Amino acid sequence: MSSTLERYDVAVAGFRRRLEQLAPSDFSRPSPCEGWTAGDLVDHTIGAVTSVAGLVGERLDVDAAASYAERYDRATGDLRAKVADPVLGATVVESPFGTLAVKQLVSSIVVHDLLVHTWDLARATDGDERLDEDLVAHTYASMSPLDDVLREHGFAKKVDVPSGADAQTRLLCFLGREP
Repeated sequence: MSSTLERYDVAVAGFRRRLEQLAPSDFSRPSPCEGWTAGDLVDHTIGAVTSVAGLVGERLDVDAAASYAERYDRATGDLRAKVADPVLGATVVESPFGTLAVKQLVSSIVVHDLLVHTWDLARATDGDERLDEDLVAHTYASMSPLDDVLREHGFAKKVDVPSGADAQTRLLCFLGREP
């Protein structure tokens, strides 16, 4: 998996698989993100994707009355189309993580956010917690050098990694999760 769009598609599909398995009552369950329910987590994910997509091109109007899945599909589809567009994907924007092309922002932040929140959603709702191994490796390799920057932007404190931990556990501990 080498391209931004390939990684994005895998991350989007992983989160979507967990989302589609939820019952309405699951959205009120607590998530590993302090103070958030599973519904808050999904809203955050949709909001993050919509915010990045809104940096270029026409802003998506997300219907607040639509289901979580419908809003997620619209938001992720809109961002995918913008990243796939050679002009919009290459547009340089200001972000909390610096000046980046939209495609680079998606590759370096959005994909990682989707991946870790896939685990958060699964944990909150007793779903499948296994993450895509290639995305785990890519995310850890690209996020670990940004340790100080991530903590400055509100990422959780790292937790101790158990001896003999696999790559997913190392990533989750780096991101402040307790697998």
